[in-house]
Amino acid sequence: MKKTTSLLVLISLLLVAALTACGGSSDEAEKSAAGDVVQSVADAFETGFNNRDLSEFDTFFAPASDQFDTSEMLAAAHQLMDGAASGVTFQMDKLDIQDVQLDQKRVEAVVTYYAEVSMWENSAETYTAVVTQNVSLQKIDNNWLITGSDTADVTPGQSPG
Repeated sequence: MKKTTSLLVLISLLLVAALTACGGSSDEAEKSAAGDVVQSVADAFETGFNNRDLSEFDTFFAPASDQFDTSEMLAAAHQLMDGAASGVTFQMDKLDIQDVQLDQKRVEAVVTYYAEVSMWENSAETYTAVVTQNVSLQKIDNNWLITGSDTADVTPGQSPG
């Protein structure tokens, strides 16, 4: 009887350890997925800006509603692209996902990123900046979508010339 009890305790401890590990890896998988969305958004913006078409970029945002106000972020991205002279290109020189915080249900996340960006005209760098920002995402229909953000902290670099 004592041997059976010891075996049950050992099995229970192994099950608890396995379930804890699954929960941890699930958190890590969701953090990675949310961070990957921010990377994909950056890539889509760079490509879209340079092709003068942000339609793919727009797909990463939750539809504007009473609950989500993404219209300001989208408008700013489109204004930047629309205001750029013909021949001006955007380059994401560096993007680091610095932190990802998940809620307990793993359906909301805040991703903090650091980016170094530049703009070019006729092969000459015309603008550089460092950007940091917290971006809010929510899992909607099983996809991480951007639902908001804080105001980006933009530190312009030295303009060449």
